[in-house]
Amino acid sequence: MIDQVEYKSYSKLNQSVLEEIFSLEKQIFETPHSLEKLENELSTKYNVVILIAYQNSKPIAFKVGFERSRRIFYSWIGGVVPSARKNSVAKELMKIQHEKVKELGYQVVCTQTSNKFKPMLILNLNSGFDIKGTIQSTGDQEITLILEKAL
Repeated sequence: MIDQVEYKSYSKLNQSVLEEIFSLEKQIFETPHSLEKLENELSTKYNVVILIAYQNSKPIAFKVGFERSRRIFYSWIGGVVPSARKNSVAKELMKIQHEKVKELGYQVVCTQTSNKFKPMLILNLNSGFDIKGTIQSTGDQEITLILEKAL
């Protein structure tokens, strides 16, 4: 049986939240963002929404986004530690994020993902996102999918 998951929202970046995101990225991704990249990116954006899921007071998942334009919110990064996957944590983080950004007045959520992150792609598609385009950088083997969802 899974222990209760607590979801917290942050609208301001502080050192503790930054370190939790960085720690989660290192557990989730092969090539996590550097602490400096996370701080630089999030300290220069408007209407940053940071969500962190905790289990037994330990961070297990996160979802971060920010304003792209007055009507579009960009869901930038997120993930769930391997031991907490398949428990609908990512789905709940997405639901909370969409509720919050709709309250802030955004009409569209957009995101990007790679085909190699199939569970995230499937979650996005099952949650009402549509594929709007692709990007492939020169010399890059992976295609990035651009997705949007009207709120």
